[in-house]
Amino acid sequence: MTVKIVTDSAADIPRETATKLGISVVPLTVAFGKEVYRDGIDLSPEEFFHKLTHSKELPKTSHPSVASFVETYRSLARDGAEIISVHLSRKLSGTYQAAILARDEVANDCHVEVVDSGSVSMGTGLTVISAARAIKEGASFKEVLELVHRNVAKSRLMAFFQTLEYLHKGGRIGKAKTLMGTILHVKPIIVVRDGEVHPFGMARTRAGAIKKLYEFAKSLPRIKELSVMYGGTDLKEVDTLLEMMDSFFPKHRIMVAQGGATLGSHTGPGTMAIAALLA
Repeated sequence: MTVKIVTDSAADIPRETATKLGISVVPLTVAFGKEVYRDGIDLSPEEFFHKLTHSKELPKTSHPSVASFVETYRSLARDGAEIISVHLSRKLSGTYQAAILARDEVANDCHVEVVDSGSVSMGTGLTVISAARAIKEGASFKEVLELVHRNVAKSRLMAFFQTLEYLHKGGRIGKAKTLMGTILHVKPIIVVRDGEVHPFGMARTRAGAIKKLYEFAKSLPRIKELSVMYGGTDLKEVDTLLEMMDSFFPKHRIMVAQGGATLGSHTGPGTMAIAALLA
């Protein structure tokens, strides 16, 4: 029996990577007023950030419907697949719960295991990609599921924002709310831990924030996979970070991913992040 991997668009896995590895991506939706788009399908990251910076209304995101998960699971089940469905933290979105409800609905048709990644963006994406590669190499359902759970525990993510305004207004600020009210123009730095956003520190400039990302990554022991994410950011800054990290992790092995509408709605433009899987 074949094994299939499913995730959601908040994992920010580059489309070409998802296609190559056979990863099924269920999109979240983002709305600007009455205009509703499927993340990564109806609205590219470039189009989203253009709208974000020019729209008078803040975007609102919604988790995928139960029906969209049911449709995906049943489609994969037609090929006799067992399914592992890995999603962003249940503490940040209703996506995980929607997947659970869909799993129960298709229980008579196929075997689905739903896993909370405890993270977001490529903090989820690296776990999914690792699982998809294992499937390509012939790993069994049990082996892939065990790998996913191990990697969930070994996932690390740090990000900095141009402002906390979007995270605050979107209601996803979590424990990082302690950073609100700090000096204007300071770049807030957060980590995702135990499925929640936690404050880590601040930097007065973007160059200082990029250095913090570098120092965080360099401090991690036994990095197996590394990714840089950006949203509405000057790519020269991404190249700068890649060059800095090349001193301890080959830059040709660092996956660069552009954050989409789901993450961008809550972080705003100018966000950069690092995700890592530890060995």
